[in-house]
Amino acid sequence: MITFIIVVYKSDKYKLSKFLKIIGNKYKLIIIDNSYNYDFSGIKISKKTKIIRSKNIGNGSGINIGIKKCKTKFAIYSDIDVKFKKNFVTNFINYAKNFKNFSILIPNHGKTKISKIPVNDYIGEASVMLYNVNKVKNLGLFDENYFLYFEETDLLLRSKRRNLNSYLIPALKIKHQRASSVKKNIDTTFLRAWHYMWSMFYFYRKNYTYMVAFRKISKFIFKDSIMLLYYLCLMDKNNFKLRFYRLYGAISSMIGLKSFLRL
Repeated sequence: MITFIIVVYKSDKYKLSKFLKIIGNKYKLIIIDNSYNYDFSGIKISKKTKIIRSKNIGNGSGINIGIKKCKTKFAIYSDIDVKFKKNFVTNFINYAKNFKNFSILIPNHGKTKISKIPVNDYIGEASVMLYNVNKVKNLGLFDENYFLYFEETDLLLRSKRRNLNSYLIPALKIKHQRASSVKKNIDTTFLRAWHYMWSMFYFYRKNYTYMVAFRKISKFIFKDSIMLLYYLCLMDKNNFKLRFYRLYGAISSMIGLKSFLRL
């Protein structure tokens, strides 16, 4: 009925072990190792688990590999730093059975109180998603031009434009510790800043027009430019570099460069 898909990249072993314990042996699991040589020693892996080694191709591209290998009707993608209740998966599957002609279901990452909400131009967290596998395959899966950020928003928008419903389920609540599954350092902070701006402009340019994308990103460019000069005057090296990488990502996308920045 369902397969779990997770993507790891130099992930924290404790968090991975804890997450796998929550899943248990009940469900099939596909692990995409984006670090290619992740050391799984000391981690209890169930017999229903398939590990696929890959180079660092980005989160959406990693999920694509998992979906292509999936043989069940539904698949759940989850970050490993997500907390949910024991009956979460069962309830998620029950919602999937009751909805018709849907492509994606998303649980409540916040405090929304309505029973169910059709997703339109969704821009928000999607650290957990349930896929109707064949529907998502027919959509063309995630756009692999994205490395980080906006890939799920892009997929949801394509789903809407093909008249496939996607739903946010507020009754299903989760807690996500953002970007905590990989050890943080200054370099990853700059990397994320670059990719957020690159992906934002690419998303709007691809799905709307260049001018719409420019209008969306121009306020960020203006603010980051001011703050860049401000931190230069303060000789605050790290904040200066953060603003620099945000501008670097935006300009790279604006001039048509592919997503290229990696650790």
